[in-house]
Amino acid sequence: MSLPDKQSFKWVTLLRGAHDLITAIGHYVAVLCLAIIVISYCTEIVSRYFLASPTQWASSMVAYMLCAMLFLITPALVRDKAQILISILPDSLSASSATTYMRVVYLLCAVVCMIAGWFCFDVAVKQFVSNISTVNEWRIPKWWLSSLLPYGFFSSGLYFLRHSLSSEPYKVSEVSIS
Repeated sequence: MSLPDKQSFKWVTLLRGAHDLITAIGHYVAVLCLAIIVISYCTEIVSRYFLASPTQWASSMVAYMLCAMLFLITPALVRDKAQILISILPDSLSASSATTYMRVVYLLCAVVCMIAGWFCFDVAVKQFVSNISTVNEWRIPKWWLSSLLPYGFFSSGLYFLRHSLSSEPYKVSEVSIS
């Protein structure tokens, strides 16, 4: 069995860097979505309660931005291992057993995310082909929102796969309940 050549490592490093860059951009766009949500709510409150003229668009804007924000930020959370993890079992295992256990869990998470991403991609394509729109006051093509779901799932799945293949050992959770 021969070792991979330097060119292979270069491509892997380049692909990881591109994945991390896309995730960082998604993170910043998610922050922008949150700012839009806050501004929309504040605008609605001022318009409704001080000007007696509620907006027609704020509710739809908040719903759209919430969907976008969730699926744009999820890969960054998985990258940083900031997703919810009930760590009672791995924390009670030896370091090598916990590392093996978590690699299997990350691999299963990767598979689940890839399958969910595929189903969401299929739905988004069908919505695009059928030209389906949202039913809110402010109608947009539904695939605009649906296309973010496969991105979030596929990208998160790649991060779970990267975690499962990582040589980094499992670290015991440092969160304490007081």
